[in-house]
Amino acid sequence: MKKTILVLVVLALLVPAAAFAATEFSLGGFIKLDSFWDSTQNTKNALTVIGRNNDQLYQHGLFGMTAQGSRFNFTIKGPKLWGATTTGLIEIDFDGSSDARVSNTSSYALRLRHAMFRLNWPETELMFGQYWGMFSEFVPEATGDADMMYHGWTFQRTPQIRLTQKFAGAWTIAGAICKPYDPNTANDALFDGQTLLAPGGPPVGVAGVQSASVGLPGQSSETPQLQGKLAFEQDLYGKAAFWGRPRGFVAQLNAGWQRNRYRANTVAQAFGTFGQNQYGTIAGFQDAQQNMDAWCVQGTLFIPVIPTHSANLAGTASITGEYYIGQGVSFLGAARDQDNSWFDFLGRNNVGQFMYDRKLTQQFGGFLQGQYYFTNQWFLTAIWAFNRNYGFDQGNSTALAGQTATNPYGYRFATTQDMSKLWAEYNLTLYYRPIEAIKFGLTYAYETTSYLQRVNNPNSLTGVGPNVPAQVQGQPNAGAKDLGESHRIQFVAYMFF
Repeated sequence: MKKTILVLVVLALLVPAAAFAATEFSLGGFIKLDSFWDSTQNTKNALTVIGRNNDQLYQHGLFGMTAQGSRFNFTIKGPKLWGATTTGLIEIDFDGSSDARVSNTSSYALRLRHAMFRLNWPETELMFGQYWGMFSEFVPEATGDADMMYHGWTFQRTPQIRLTQKFAGAWTIAGAICKPYDPNTANDALFDGQTLLAPGGPPVGVAGVQSASVGLPGQSSETPQLQGKLAFEQDLYGKAAFWGRPRGFVAQLNAGWQRNRYRANTVAQAFGTFGQNQYGTIAGFQDAQQNMDAWCVQGTLFIPVIPTHSANLAGTASITGEYYIGQGVSFLGAARDQDNSWFDFLGRNNVGQFMYDRKLTQQFGGFLQGQYYFTNQWFLTAIWAFNRNYGFDQGNSTALAGQTATNPYGYRFATTQDMSKLWAEYNLTLYYRPIEAIKFGLTYAYETTSYLQRVNNPNSLTGVGPNVPAQVQGQPNAGAKDLGESHRIQFVAYMFF
């Protein structure tokens, strides 16, 4: 009731303000029902890695329904300023929920998606506020609200100041200063002064309690995130549909950079090191303060394969391809935070403690989408998306290999997470849009996750460490596995307004 009253009050305040400052004010959005069955414990938007096939706690089916993907937006057309037209957008959804799999409306919370305004001249645009980053402008048309996020599609909404300039008719160049994002790897999230709890045990430290802000690793950025774009778009030989609207040929190149500062730690961490079939653990320390450069380069092509020269989309087809390469790419939403960095063994200090150097994970990935319109109402979309982590120093990861006086166990690679190697999804969706306001979609998706480490009877709670909780010790031995697979059926229904 309190939330409803608050929304009504905000709307009541917005209406007279809009009438005073803008020449036009409109409400838009959609109502959406998600229904899905997943062969694993995945979320509404399929955002989690797939648990290994030998993990019985994860590998069983889940059915869910929710309407929390519904959203609404306010579009404002403002007065002229310096010869430019002014427009604004505020968009809100209900995905601020901690558990998207339950059908309990009390768990849903309003979430700000976009809040920005633009000044537009004939060839120039200046934007202020929270909006899609440049890497996220080509969204794959899947039934989930964020399908392929973390495994193929670069997903980012960020506060920014962006300048866009058109030139030579079909060309666009843009640059943006954005809020830096600090990926939440391992203990970084605990650098907040709260009590630190050891996994599966009592609080860490003297007398059982220690402030999490004392001695733990963490990270921050002293500089903004920078993004740049160069794009070419033109109707060269006709158009094809992109999200239901005719669009010409597009070629786009994006680049992004951010510098993170990683704090060293004085409290020992439990590092996972590679064994034959199971992570081993060793207490170690990040050696020093580190400044590390995260970067990404991405290329996008939208190609009308069977084009149209009118608004009639029947018989048209298109291909969208988008691929990226970089390191520490979680700063752009191109990978899950747990895969963003790893640790390289340096040796022992003068008191025999194991010391590590943090390194950013190298990654490449992207998606390929093909779409065909049978009629203006029926169309089919096929998507393949993946990301691949590479560049790890695993040559001496196995026990008894490469042993030295300072490295008696022979390991080099270490992690505080269960890191993935390859994450991929194959997605096939049939859509039916009988009228402009109504849309239905039926999807089959196959998703896989392969990990850097084989694990026998994995612990689905922590993923790393030799201590398996009592509730999973009774699982039968299914052999060491590094692959998880899932199958998914999803049905969605939209009403646009």
